[in-house]
This record gives sequence, structure tokens and C-alpha cells, in this order.
Amino acid sequence: MNLKQLAEECGKSPPFIMTVQKSFGLPILKEYSDGFAVLVSKLIWLQIASVPKKEIQTQLSRERKLLELLKVDSHTPSPTWFEDQCKDNWGPGHLLLSGYSLGHTSGVQTGLDFSERESELFGSQEMGDDALRALALCMESQEAILSRLRQEIPTLASALKWSRKVSG
Repeated sequence: MNLKQLAEECGKSPPFIMTVQKSFGLPILKEYSDGFAVLVSKLIWLQIASVPKKEIQTQLSRERKLLELLKVDSHTPSPTWFEDQCKDNWGPGHLLLSGYSLGHTSGVQTGLDFSERESELFGSQEMGDDALRALALCMESQEAILSRLRQEIPTLASALKWSRKVSG
């Protein structure tokens, strides 16, 4: 889909979508995947729910890092692998923005590798990048966002009720 179609899918104007892309460091492309539209929609909804931009950026960064550590980026060689794989899934064991299922709620299966990587001088665990640590950070920021969303539900419900009343 092109930018105009992406905007229609998200219920916003093309300039608004471009602003969201720039705000969250998302690439501006000629063609967008369905996953990209899902991610942009979620970013918009979180902003509508008064989740601070910095918290959304933190979650986005942490999910991307966790999925890199789990080698999800090796499934497709696209530079937009993260955006492309986003789904509108939610439930226990799913990540908030990507919708990626970790398979279970108690942790992750570590040590899987789907492609060859250049070796580094030190192992990623020695440098502090291990999947369990990344998961804990990701879940911490996700829970903070979910808590904020739960707090905003009454306000959003009232705003929706009022907007329906005044718009006829």
C-alpha cells in the first residue's frame, strides 16, 4: 500500500502519518506492508490514550532489541523486518507493539539462531545483551504502558460518549 492507503487504513491524513513516522523513527517508503499499518495504528492509539511519546519510544526500542536477540530479524532479510512482522495480536505472552508471541508467558527460549552472524570480540551476554534481561526490560515498560491505558479508559469512554452526543 502507498502512503495515501496507509493513511486511510489508519484513519488519518498522509501528513499526520508522516509526522508519526518521523516522531518514532520509522522509515518513509514507497510501499508499506500490512504490518507497518498495524504498528502505525498502535502508535496513534497510544498517543490518543495519553501515553507519553518517550514511553512509546522506549517500548518500541525494547521490543525491537528483544526480537533481534531472539533472532526474529533473521526470518526476512528486509530492513523493515520489525514493522513488516507486526500483527494485531494480543494476549498473554504477546508483545504490545509488534504483537509477537513469545510462545508462553514465563520467559523466552534462548539460544535459537536462524542465520549466520559475524562473530564479535565478546559474546553478547558478556556485553550485557541477553534475551532474559531484554525481556525483563521490555515487560517492565509494557506493564507501565498497560497501567496507563487502564487509567485512561474512563476518560476515553467519556470523551467518546461526549463526541457522539455533540456530533449527532
